[in-house]
Amino acid sequence: MTIEEFQRRLASGGTVPLSAHEWEDLADHFPVEERHHTQLAGELLIVRLGGDLAAVESPSRDARVARILGGPEEARAFVAKRMEEYERMWDGCGVSVDYYEDTKGEG
Repeated sequence: MTIEEFQRRLASGGTVPLSAHEWEDLADHFPVEERHHTQLAGELLIVRLGGDLAAVESPSRDARVARILGGPEEARAFVAKRMEEYERMWDGCGVSVDYYEDTKGEG
C-alpha cells in the first residue's frame, strides 16, 4: 500500500486493515505521538497524520488496523476507552476488542 492510498483510505473514514509488513513500510512517514503498551495486543500507537491524529492497533502479530481520530481530545477518549477494554480483558471479564468497529462520533 502506498502512502497516498493509506492516507486516502483513512480520510474516507472507518478502519483501514493492513498487514504488519505494510505498516512497517509506512511507519516512518507518520511520527508517533504516543505509545500505549496494552499488555495483551502489542502497542496502541497514536500517530500524526498531517493535522490529525490516527490510531494504529495490533489485533494480531501479523495484522494492523488504523483509524483517523481527529484531534487530541478524540485521541485521549479513544485511548482511554481502549485501555479500559484491555484492563477488563486482563481481568477475564469476557470482553473483547472489536478493532474494526466504527468509532466516529464517540468520545
